[in-house]
Amino acid sequence: MTCDITIKDVAKQANVSVATVSRVLNGLDRVSDQTRKKVLKVVKELNYVPNTMAASMITKQTQMLAVVVPEIENPFYTSVIKGTVNVAKERGYNTFVFSTNDSESEEDTFFESSLRRNVDGIVLIGAHKDPVFYQKMNKPVILVDRYIDGCGLDGVIIDNFGGAYEATKYLIEYGHRDIAIITGPQTFNDGTERYWGYQQALKDNGIELVSDYQKHGDWFENNGYQSTKELMKLPKPPTAIFAANNLICQGTIKALRDLDLTIGLDVSLVGFDANDLAEFVKPRVSVVKRPTYEMGTHAAEMLIEKLKQVEKNESFPKKVTLGVELQKFGSVKYLG
Repeated sequence: MTCDITIKDVAKQANVSVATVSRVLNGLDRVSDQTRKKVLKVVKELNYVPNTMAASMITKQTQMLAVVVPEIENPFYTSVIKGTVNVAKERGYNTFVFSTNDSESEEDTFFESSLRRNVDGIVLIGAHKDPVFYQKMNKPVILVDRYIDGCGLDGVIIDNFGGAYEATKYLIEYGHRDIAIITGPQTFNDGTERYWGYQQALKDNGIELVSDYQKHGDWFENNGYQSTKELMKLPKPPTAIFAANNLICQGTIKALRDLDLTIGLDVSLVGFDANDLAEFVKPRVSVVKRPTYEMGTHAAEMLIEKLKQVEKNESFPKKVTLGVELQKFGSVKYLG
């Protein structure tokens, strides 16, 4: 019967060692094409189904990956998760998701638990700000979106600075000089680089930075909503707003609606990252689109590649930066 077939039976019939069969089944290198084909032919003939528990004891791998994210309210994180899970599935890995609620202590809970010990590697959008925390990792980890210089880990990020710069320059080219920004914490590269991009575009065009036009809060919708209301109550409100992430942009859209202000007529708006509300509101909101799904797929590919390496790679950390695209629609009024 099929259930009685073991990896030893496959090895015996294929006239190879158990270790060779294991390497073939786990997609590892160091096996010739001829041997690989011979083993797979026997596996098919015997209708062998690998015992994953036994296999993990032999290979020291569980074929399980973790995706650790700050929260799952933001569609950005779910898109990264989807990209990671799909690649993992194609490559024979199972995946589970752990949310830290953007809390360092909850992130500690994961890394100190048996969950961490039972996975081969981790795709991480981290909550910790200290590079030392990441230097202590004893599992392969790929950082996504948030990157800490000096952490010693590979990562996948986007061109936050360039995207924010282009968004702000776009508003300037349409005649705007009173341009506000609503952004999140300056804790990680995503917040700092977007803020720097906004600042640099203004400076490069001889526009003075106005503190009243700079709103810093969290990355959630309520920050966009409340900050927009505060901005529009100023004696001299901005003519344009740059919302530095998708949820902030959604809050800005709702606030402008509640203030009976028309986007693209009474006030111009550009967001960072696509979101459903920005896409379906009229006029459609111009946004900096980032490759969220691809961030997940790149991270998964990089992680699995590290897991396939027989020897530990001591080379410098690899940081992949993906490009962004400014998508222009009808939310920016031309002032001349």
